[in-house]
Amino acid sequence: MLFKNRLDKLHQRAAYEVKNREYVKAQNTYLECFALDPKDIGTMNNLAQLSNILGEEDKARGYNEMLLEECDERLKSEKTEELLILKSNALVSLKRNDEAIEVIDELLEISPDHILGLFHKAQYLELNGEYEKSLQYINRVLTNDYFNVPALLSKGRVLSELNEFERAEKCYDFVFKLETKNKAAINLKSQLIKKQHGYVLTSHDLMLKAIESWDRNDLKSAEKYFKKALDIDSSHDEIWFAQGELFIRMGKIADAIASFKKAFELNSISGGISKKKEFFKMLNVMLKINRLLGYEKE
Repeated sequence: MLFKNRLDKLHQRAAYEVKNREYVKAQNTYLECFALDPKDIGTMNNLAQLSNILGEEDKARGYNEMLLEECDERLKSEKTEELLILKSNALVSLKRNDEAIEVIDELLEISPDHILGLFHKAQYLELNGEYEKSLQYINRVLTNDYFNVPALLSKGRVLSELNEFERAEKCYDFVFKLETKNKAAINLKSQLIKKQHGYVLTSHDLMLKAIESWDRNDLKSAEKYFKKALDIDSSHDEIWFAQGELFIRMGKIADAIASFKKAFELNSISGGISKKKEFFKMLNVMLKINRLLGYEKE
């Protein structure tokens, strides 16, 4: 019991560290887990993923090979969804995609609506240029999980390959309602616009630079990139909305309100916010407090 409690606490700590992007700390915590239980497949999988994130390709390969060996050993006596998913993860990471899809097909025989299984199948088909088939599997994922961001991004990519640009753009725009600063959606929408119009530089390229600056806590540079993005093209509500969020972070509430108003003019539910009255009421309260404190002028 003490052993299990210790292991559970370590797993909880590692998960918290991953959530906070403290990847080196998380890796060390999972290594403690691994020392306590070298056969734990979840720990092997997490160590492999963290090694990839940290750019330690040899370590990632080693953990994936250990994971694959352990999964194969356990699959001799039992065939479970967890084992098949983890085995497929290891095979994909090791770039053994044809073997991985055989495992995914086994999983879908056991559980036809398994979300991750359907998603992996869709990705495999996309990589092989079978876009129509890939779309069928993505739609099955989204039928069961309408707000699945990776699936929405994949659907946008596939639709773009099928030259269905308007539908692809709607996928990315829906992602912006769920995650207003999603870098993958920003990049993919930029690629889509370039493909449609042959542009070399888009407003979304500069939006991405703004978000990257924001992530580095370089808020002044982020503000400049947002301005440049809107100078190129001011017709995208997600850029106005993200700029508004930046202004809140900078304490510029009046500027934030103006940016959000422009976003809502372009899209009445920009940022996924449908009750704008309550939203602006909150912002106006923040503005009054700022003015009372002398941070902003009338």
